[in-house]
Amino acid sequence: MDGREALRVQNEQDRFNLIWENGDVNLRVYEMPDAIRRNLIEFTTRSARPYAPPASPHAGNDARWQHQRDAIASFLKAKNGILEMATGTGKTRTALTIADELRQRGLVDTAIVAAYGTDLLDQWHKELVRRTTMPVFRAYERYHEAQSFLNDPEGALLLTSRQALADILPKLRSNAYRKALLICDEVHGMGSPSLVASLSGRLKPFAYRLGLSATPEREYDGDGNRFIEDEIGPVIFEFNLKDAIRKGILCGFDYIELEYEFSDDDRAAIRQAIRRYHAKVRSGDAPAIEALYQDIARIRKLSKEKIPPFSTYVHAHPEVLQRSLIFVETAEYGLLVQDILMDLHIDFHTYYGDDDRINLSRFARGELDCLITCHRISEGIDIRSVNNIVLFASARARLETVQRLGRCLRIDPDHPEKRATVIDFIRVDHENEDDPTGELSADEERRDWFRDLAATRRV
Repeated sequence: MDGREALRVQNEQDRFNLIWENGDVNLRVYEMPDAIRRNLIEFTTRSARPYAPPASPHAGNDARWQHQRDAIASFLKAKNGILEMATGTGKTRTALTIADELRQRGLVDTAIVAAYGTDLLDQWHKELVRRTTMPVFRAYERYHEAQSFLNDPEGALLLTSRQALADILPKLRSNAYRKALLICDEVHGMGSPSLVASLSGRLKPFAYRLGLSATPEREYDGDGNRFIEDEIGPVIFEFNLKDAIRKGILCGFDYIELEYEFSDDDRAAIRQAIRRYHAKVRSGDAPAIEALYQDIARIRKLSKEKIPPFSTYVHAHPEVLQRSLIFVETAEYGLLVQDILMDLHIDFHTYYGDDDRINLSRFARGELDCLITCHRISEGIDIRSVNNIVLFASARARLETVQRLGRCLRIDPDHPEKRATVIDFIRVDHENEDDPTGELSADEERRDWFRDLAATRRV
């Protein structure tokens, strides 16, 4: 037995053991007599299920979801491209409807879905099992089913991390691409330097290529943006946050601006960062301007001058901390915030790393009022009851802010009149500044964007 065959056998054995030991969330194992008594046993094959998946709760003619039908029509016409749709407006559901339509038309008989992060991949798996008729194989984290898919891709679907694509795609038989669909969730992530290097030319052979993102453009990354457009396609449909709020798919929000000024130490750090950059330019050893962006942004995010106005506001309005997410740059900065929360007797915890993952789950279940984090909360964690967010640290790039905002704008079925709150920090001192990056005006740019969006009302 050669190495490839041995790996295939091992993968099949691991998959069997996972199922047999009740490790697959989609199956339940019964003792034989009990299964017979319950009439649970029937013979089947690896073929697709002989019935249609459950209808989408958004199916029909509900005008709120017309954008999904428009997005589907746009992709079926273009065959390749990106759906730019706000978080919470049904990107996954739209993509699966596209896949089903292509199969029904006989245009696609195999598909690969690529995403990043175990939470998001697990969420995709739940949706795939619920909504598609194709058998689903997984290739991420503890799942090693890629070879099983590659052995017989026709009529099957592979769910994989995008990092694994470089290893998987060269092994996919060439004739499979002619009727294959590639779905890239959070498609902006496909433009990272490592993926550009490993996947250039690997995605174009797919007959159909679909990208999904609320913010597909990568800030300050022309190479990554060109790769995404060349390999996957341009934006072919847009449905933004304003559209979603107007239609009542997302809730509206109030925007609270807390003003602050840099301390003398903050200003000194800014001047030093700029001098250091100019010195390297003069010496002929200039780093990319993005390095200076990052230095100045970090100083802005870590300014301790945001703490006093925050303390004053939440002592006057402690209700904004109920079901809230607080975003900070570092765990050390979070300690400054924790002191205020403890003084107010807020039931909170932190989520800074894998060792704190249980805290994220507790917050999602409603067991904590407040969570302090420096992460972008994975879209795979469904938290509909977030009412408020506090943005101590916001990147100038819109991607991070949009993702964080999306966490509190989801409609809560238990509170149909929900209106969220966003607390932001705006620096107001700008005298005599030498900033070649424009990074020091990031707060005002974000404020103007938030003000405009917060004025949006349901129609």
